[in-house]
Amino acid sequence: MNILLVTTYFYPQNRIPVLRVGQWAKYWALQGHRVTVLTTWKYPFLGPYGLHPALPAGVEVVEIPYLPQWMLRRPENAAPSAPDGAPAGPSALRRRVRQWRARIGSLIDIHDLWIAPARRKGLELMAQQRYDAIVSSFSPPAAHMVASRLKAAHPETVWLADFRDLWANNHITSARGVLRSVESVLERRSLRGRADMLATVSEPLADELRHRYPGLPVSVIENGFDPEEFPDWRARIRTPPAVGGTLRICYAGTLYPGRRDPTPLFEAVNRLIDEGVLDRRSVALDFYGQNEVELASILAASRGNRHGIVHAHGFVPRAEALAAQARSSLLLLLESPAPDARGVMTGKLFEYLVSGVPIVAVGIDAQTAAGAVIEQTGTGFCARSADDIAERLRQALAGGRFDFYAPRAERIAAYARDRQARGIVEQLERIKEAQPC
Repeated sequence: MNILLVTTYFYPQNRIPVLRVGQWAKYWALQGHRVTVLTTWKYPFLGPYGLHPALPAGVEVVEIPYLPQWMLRRPENAAPSAPDGAPAGPSALRRRVRQWRARIGSLIDIHDLWIAPARRKGLELMAQQRYDAIVSSFSPPAAHMVASRLKAAHPETVWLADFRDLWANNHITSARGVLRSVESVLERRSLRGRADMLATVSEPLADELRHRYPGLPVSVIENGFDPEEFPDWRARIRTPPAVGGTLRICYAGTLYPGRRDPTPLFEAVNRLIDEGVLDRRSVALDFYGQNEVELASILAASRGNRHGIVHAHGFVPRAEALAAQARSSLLLLLESPAPDARGVMTGKLFEYLVSGVPIVAVGIDAQTAAGAVIEQTGTGFCARSADDIAERLRQALAGGRFDFYAPRAERIAAYARDRQARGIVEQLERIKEAQPC
């Protein structure tokens, strides 16, 4: 099969969304398919960077510029850093963008400038060779909007529109007021009558898409892990870390004010220190990612660092983040308890599954998509409250092990990217075969 993958996120960007489409492309090529990646030119401001995997020969990457020539400088291998080691780039600007997004949702995005040149290049590619399928990945909307235009010009090509998150009714950046209707119209105009299949990461999100597009096939393709990146994962899950020495709890991901809140964990650990169950010198809560401002705000409101146990490490290269996870006692997963987030499944969860380190999830329960994965794979627990976390830690400290950690290897193996890539192609081929001659 000859596949045209349309995505704004791709290597060398050091972002979780890149891994989803990048690893699909890798395994499609390894499984004998040809893949052309139509993506944005990687401008410095689109970082952090640093992911440079060796892609198979069957993958061709076509980067399309959309800003002035003087901005075409190639990015460095890693994110730029300030002299003190904190990630460069104005946190205040990041906060303003988030505030802006909370009002306008996906409308008005820098990648909108990429749509016209990407469409032209896509049509040129499709004129040069026959593609069996187009696969596009949201967000931002630009990827689906480009794919929609290419599908309109080549209706014989099967189009799979993938949603890591929802476009309209997004749980974090949904537009407000009349702009919400505009956002919905843009989505429907792009997909309806053109997309042959939709995919998303969980059943709750799939149900939302089925409601919006009755009759259109919607498949659940969770995020996952690359078995080549974690070749020893089965051995790891058989030998979880013992409880002793420093209790090190790691969070590697994004903090969203009011939605991903580690306060219950802070309350539990600080309480155990106050009670003398834990020595503050033997506890470390490590946070990785560009979250310094958000973390400082949460700590100030909760007095969560009154014992000096919380450490903000900022952005680090992927290899360093994975090493930090591997040497931890527990991995922290955060998500919003709001109903609109019940189907959210961050890609970070699936790295956690194969780390060999138990997971404590805050903000979700077993009725959410992410919570169900944790419970079904036996890789951790969903904390009901600070009291629950404190009690679980007491039991682990007393017994020398985390009793709730009993990983099920075959459940975890279902999320391997090579299996997912093969399954996607099988679905595309069935749709292709069903098309009228």
